Amino acid sequence: MYFVDREELQHKLDYIEQLTQSFSREEGYGLERVCHMLIESVVDVGNMIIDGFIMRDPGSYQDVIDILEMENVISSTEAAAISATLPLRQWMVRDYTAIDHQSLKQQFADHLSAYESFKPAVSSFIDKELGPVSAFGKGGRA
Repeated sequence: MYFVDREELQHKLDYIEQLTQSFSREEGYGLERVCHMLIESVVDVGNMIIDGFIMRDPGSYQDVIDILEMENVISSTEAAAISATLPLRQWMVRDYTAIDHQSLKQQFADHLSAYESFKPAVSSFIDKELGPVSAFGKGGRA
């Protein structure tokens, strides 16, 4: 039996959507936060789906994206674009004093559409796998 807390999942997907909407306005430290949280929240949602649908255990951030692609949660185009931004996490987390904000913004802007389409892709997958939300409370069961 699968269990996904749809309310929590929706809350996190809404957060990703808000981040993508604020991306173009942000500069400096705000930009770093948006970019970092886009990566973290997509991986967090990915882990929720992987756990909820009892998929193969991921070993890394990249593995989470690969599993989502293999399980047809996201397209190969979306997976490639998100994967292209994953190395930027190391830059933001470990080399934070050397971040070139203009370069960071450009690299994320080149792949932002994958983050924008993440919410609809996940929502479509959940609806297909679990059906519409029922009157039986939080979470979906299949």
